[in-house]
Amino acid sequence: MVQKRNRSALAGVAAVLAAGIVAAGIALSSQRGADDPVIGAGAATVTPSATAGNGAAADGTVTITIAGPDLPGADVLARCDTDSRQTVATYDTAALGDVVMQCGNPSQGYEHIRVRHTGDWGDVMSGHGARDWDDAMLTAVRTALETPRTGYPQDAGDGKVCFVAPVRFDDGSRPSAEPFVKVIVSATTDRVITAYPTRDDGC
Repeated sequence: MVQKRNRSALAGVAAVLAAGIVAAGIALSSQRGADDPVIGAGAATVTPSATAGNGAAADGTVTITIAGPDLPGADVLARCDTDSRQTVATYDTAALGDVVMQCGNPSQGYEHIRVRHTGDWGDVMSGHGARDWDDAMLTAVRTALETPRTGYPQDAGDGKVCFVAPVRFDDGSRPSAEPFVKVIVSATTDRVITAYPTRDDGC
């Protein structure tokens, strides 16, 4: 099993780097965009999953229930009105430890997915009950991250890692046009950058 990263050790390294950068006269903003370069960061070190969380061989299939709760819920989204860094969902991953989806902005998180991919997720749900696009999206992200397919995640370059999973509904049907989901996570900030349906079975 992949060991989760030691958060306190990472925090100490980050503090030393930040102190050195400030001493050199470089100002850092408190919130880094998902596509900003990371000082001193190389390629993400990712150990792909060989098994699901229970130790069995994993196909990581996302199962979206046709009837279910409204996700993430109005109270969660209300917090996004005041702070883009609020957490929409937290995921316990074997490869990266805790990963969060923040309310985000046009570059990452829930807001990025809402702006760029609402229609894509709506197409997935079309003809499969009355659940909202984000019910499908959040279900897919949780499965892909917490019980990934064998061989995932994969290094996507630039400090990002990629998860891909097949999608089906609990009645056994599958989305016809885009039957997979792709989730991209920043390995340097442990934030979900994006999640979208795709016809491609791979990163």
